[in-house]
Amino acid sequence: MKQNDVRPMAGFVLGASVLCGFVLTLFAMSMCAFGVLMGKLPAEQIDLWADLCLASGSLFAAFFAARHAHTWQPLWGIAAGMTLFGCLVLLSLAWFGEPVYLPRLLINAILALACAAGGGALGAKRRRRKKHRK
Repeated sequence: MKQNDVRPMAGFVLGASVLCGFVLTLFAMSMCAFGVLMGKLPAEQIDLWADLCLASGSLFAAFFAARHAHTWQPLWGIAAGMTLFGCLVLLSLAWFGEPVYLPRLLINAILALACAAGGGALGAKRRRRKKHRK
């Protein structure tokens, strides 16, 4: 390791990536809710819009974590995506108080895991490509 090579702490990488993914997910969900409210998006497909928002947030969080981690980049991406999913589940259970359907929760967990794995792989690949250009 070079003397001027500064590596971010693991908690910072995971925390920042989860926070960015969380903000992106909630912003996308609010835009979709506004679209449904205004009549631009069909209300029958709310679960599809929520899944797309979850997928994009998980993919972004995993990409950000894998890009900024120095070792085990894809695993950091998966950890970021699943932590984001856990935070969203806790928020939905604490806030809404609606009944939870286990099959729907499992589908969302699998979707978040798949997107986190893809985002982690993309972030690690992008990092390696940039590293070899020097």
